[in-house]
Amino acid sequence: VTAGGTRAPIDPVRFIGNRSSGRMGIALAAAAARRGAEVTLIAANVSLPEPAGVRRVDVETAAQLAAAAEAEFPETDVLLMAAAPADFRAAAVNDGKLARRDGLELRLEPTEDILASLAAVKTGSQTVVGFAAEHGGDAIGRARSKRSRKSADMIVLNDVSDPAIGFESADNAVTLIDSEGEIEVPIAAVALGATVIEKH
Repeated sequence: VTAGGTRAPIDPVRFIGNRSSGRMGIALAAAAARRGAEVTLIAANVSLPEPAGVRRVDVETAAQLAAAAEAEFPETDVLLMAAAPADFRAAAVNDGKLARRDGLELRLEPTEDILASLAAVKTGSQTVVGFAAEHGGDAIGRARSKRSRKSADMIVLNDVSDPAIGFESADNAVTLIDSEGEIEVPIAAVALGATVIEKH
């Protein structure tokens, strides 16, 4: 299970990142462990503790997340890619802290597509589940396209335009999208140390 959000450094102090807290990934790791799975949590800048019995690997950047996931993947039955890797990084990282008075002109380049890279080499006995944080509009259509484009077995869609279930919320609701269609999972409490325990 991957969780959290990666950081792409601009200089030793500043970075490009996102608002992912890692709560969903930790809840998934806890649920898998409760079902008897041997779980590794690859945590990208996650301040929350890992569930009991779960092995944790801490990473910071998208490149580190990619390397950790690639190292674990050959022995993995199910990969849940709940982390939110930064899509872009600075083309050049400054060695020293940039001064405000000097301004900032930032050129970006794309990071690795970790989900697509791993799904491309999965075996018939492996299952790859991706996650999509979408913001309104045709969220299901975009998530369906992402599943197909990246060859994932399933995409879990989060519509983060709803503040009740957005970033860092204690509640969540998702839509599971696979080759056969969609299943809506209604709003529920995200339990970090166990499976979901409440429904509204």
